[in-house]
Amino acid sequence: MSNQRFGQDPSQPARGAKKGDGARVASGAPQQSGPVSTITSQVQDVLDQQVAQGAQVVTKVAKSARRAADELENDAPQIAGLVRGMADRVEEYSRDLENRSVTDLYQAASDFTRRQPALVFGLAALAGFLALRTVKSSQTSSASWARRNLARGEEYHGA
Repeated sequence: MSNQRFGQDPSQPARGAKKGDGARVASGAPQQSGPVSTITSQVQDVLDQQVAQGAQVVTKVAKSARRAADELENDAPQIAGLVRGMADRVEEYSRDLENRSVTDLYQAASDFTRRQPALVFGLAALAGFLALRTVKSSQTSSASWARRNLARGEEYHGA
């Protein structure tokens, strides 16, 4: 978003800006100072901690997959190899995730979206379709439950 107001000449500094501030206003860079930058910093710190915790969970998933592969080794060695390979990739992803900040993840997602817009759009459409099917399915099961109970003479007080 631009810091300029509608109808204002873009070559002129924004209202309340000093003459020396023209470069910052024209660049469109967010100007953060005081409490706003403190809050932004705190939110980023919390989100970075969440990413680190997520990486730890993913590491635990990889370890569990390795244990499952070890148990499968005698009965199905091919499947154990596949599971072990998957565990290696998941652990690699976890290590990569531990070394990234929320800003890095956002930038990577943004870059991927620019490189593969059709894939992102397709995945969004698929997610929307699945969400719609889930909602319709829950409405259908709720309605059928209500009809069964009404047939028995009970009242339905649900959503």
